[in-house]
Amino acid sequence: MWRNTDNSLRPLWVFLALIALLPLLALAQTAPPAQPFQRLDGCIYKPQRWNDGDSFHVILPDRKEVIFRLYFVDTPEEERVYADRIAEQAAYFGISSNAAAEVGHEFTKQALAKPFTIQTRWRLALGRSTLPRYYAIVLTADGHDLNELLVSAGLARIYGTRTPLPDGRDSRTYLAHLHELENEARAAKRGA
Repeated sequence: MWRNTDNSLRPLWVFLALIALLPLLALAQTAPPAQPFQRLDGCIYKPQRWNDGDSFHVILPDRKEVIFRLYFVDTPEEERVYADRIAEQAAYFGISSNAAAEVGHEFTKQALAKPFTIQTRWRLALGRSTLPRYYAIVLTADGHDLNELLVSAGLARIYGTRTPLPDGRDSRTYLAHLHELENEARAAKRGA
């Protein structure tokens, strides 16, 4: 095997390697463009063991089943396998871990008892499932924002992934509104 012992070519090789990597570095630094929101009317809530207040199975109008995770809010996990996360959520709400596991799930199930609307950019959300899981904004059958309902009821904390809203509002404006609702719920001692 040929081996170059002349160190005078090393700076040239380093320079050429960096030049070759620049396009790859530029691609890695650029986030993929956000897809526009898609509105899906007539979605159906599908009861499942792993559903909780902010993440649940949905049957789409084309009969496909996917999981959606709400932008902006977090409700306590339903399953005890997430003990650390449930403890963190319980501490936030000032309740026991056992009580935290019950918060939010039934409320969401009832709020989505009639066909509802999903607004999604098809951005993948992390989760443990064989089905795809995407972030969404959810509107109930009567047009109420599920995030606002959960926060107003004292059943969700403001937490998680943010996005500009489908109606064009900036996420900071929306978050300020959610904080007002949270403060009202806390003052009225609603929910958890």
